Amino acid sequence: MPVSFRSFVNKLARLLGSTALCAAALGTAHAATLTVYGAMGYDQHVAQAFTQATGIPVNLIHLSTGPLLARVQAESRNPQWDVLWLDGNQAMQTFAAQGLLQCGWTPGVRYTALGQQLEPPSHCWQPVGVTYAGVILYNPKAIAPADWPKTWNDLAKPALRGKVGMDNPAISGPTYPLVAGLLQHLGDAPGKAFFARLKANGLKVFPTNSVTLRALQYGQIDAAVVQSSAAIGFLHEMPGLRIATPTPATVLPSDLAIGKQVSGPLKQQAQRFVQWVLSPAGQAAMQQGDANADSNYLPLVEGVAPLPSLKQLGTVQPLVIDPAVWGPKEPQVIDWFTAHIAR
Repeated sequence: MPVSFRSFVNKLARLLGSTALCAAALGTAHAATLTVYGAMGYDQHVAQAFTQATGIPVNLIHLSTGPLLARVQAESRNPQWDVLWLDGNQAMQTFAAQGLLQCGWTPGVRYTALGQQLEPPSHCWQPVGVTYAGVILYNPKAIAPADWPKTWNDLAKPALRGKVGMDNPAISGPTYPLVAGLLQHLGDAPGKAFFARLKANGLKVFPTNSVTLRALQYGQIDAAVVQSSAAIGFLHEMPGLRIATPTPATVLPSDLAIGKQVSGPLKQQAQRFVQWVLSPAGQAAMQQGDANADSNYLPLVEGVAPLPSLKQLGTVQPLVIDPAVWGPKEPQVIDWFTAHIAR
């Protein structure tokens, strides 16, 4: 049956209208800005590379770990973020228990054995890399060779009285896993006794890695207990220093999570961000973004090699702590450290 011109025009108009609506919807989804709260040194470089690769704009709010955790907690009733990226799965466990994270989704990624061990059964967050919560960075010129620290107990030697520093776990987010790891390894009472010996030997507690490292640089201390990535990065500035990696070395995963409130096209973009970070391109961006600190991480994705700088850690005996156990304990452990060690 022949179709009239008017009928043809009307059908074409309806078709074009539907096409325009679909295009508009896709354009809106594509243009929606993804808000990422990050505490990683490479997060800005990664966000920019992601936008360049996908066209998805990212609003990055970068803070150090302690302030970032406080901000997420303060916004818990009205989250302002879509993706959260930080060191330490204890905090992720806490946020998951509070119902702040989206659980059950798994990106398509081939993890290493360690990556598989760190992936939570709930799939509320995704591990993307690993550093170690504490290694010893020391000045060999200021310490007699016989007293160079190699073990955790060496830090309590009389030769290092008043010359050892570390970060405060109440301020520096990555330091809590260090304390928790030693308490797990030694046992609660012996672990606390170890820190008490350090305090009796003149332990100095500084706010964060950067402050502790400056104290080492200016001779206030001769040995600094800091995150492995920060220690490696600082060797660029002071190559005469040395790193000792005592046993055990508590694993500190870098984790990505999506907010429970994220839905629709924005949820798809958040998942795309996580998937991209775990891709070869995303891992390359992580390794390029912060050579003086966080880029010095151990990849958890099969086929991605670590930077040569990680060889400076020597042989590492990693310790994985269970976030389901140590996440809920964080407030009481930090209160104990503040009252008995930091003061």
